[in-house]
Amino acid sequence: MRSSTMLAADVAIGLTAGLVATSTTRPVQKLLRKLTPRALIEREEQVRPGRPTKIAAKKLAAEVHAPLSNEQAERAATAIHYASGAPWGVIYALLRRHSGMTSVGAALATGTSMSIVLDECLSPACGLSAPDREYPTATHIRGYISHLAFGAVAAATAEALYRLTGTRPLATGTALAELTRAGGRR
Repeated sequence: MRSSTMLAADVAIGLTAGLVATSTTRPVQKLLRKLTPRALIEREEQVRPGRPTKIAAKKLAAEVHAPLSNEQAERAATAIHYASGAPWGVIYALLRRHSGMTSVGAALATGTSMSIVLDECLSPACGLSAPDREYPTATHIRGYISHLAFGAVAAATAEALYRLTGTRPLATGTALAELTRAGGRR
């Protein structure tokens, strides 16, 4: 298969997997929140400035001088939620194709990097959440678990689509042999 065809397949499959996985994050977060002791939830609510995607929607609208109604802010927050999740499915697909990782390894790497980049770095840096140190440790663990769930769903979706389309990445040993035969070119 040509590399441009593989890239197109990885992007399409990755975006689809990312969208499916993003649709599962809120239910997973709600379940994990139900399991969280009330005292921790209260501590989170004391420091949390609001839902990060809704804050982002309002900030973006303010930058272009287009204030949003509450309903518009909710729709924009949902769009931001999906727009920030979908590309991580592509990251999963590219890890599978080019790193030689197994689906489990790529799922763990995707979920972990997503948690670190979005929750632990960008959200506080952009003022979409309180500084990390303000939240209880359990909050960070719950967020990490929900991102691992994202990685698992993205992996399951992508692997099913790879099988259906016949574009599945080669197994690690096979991929290395292929690279060696091709002189390092794909």
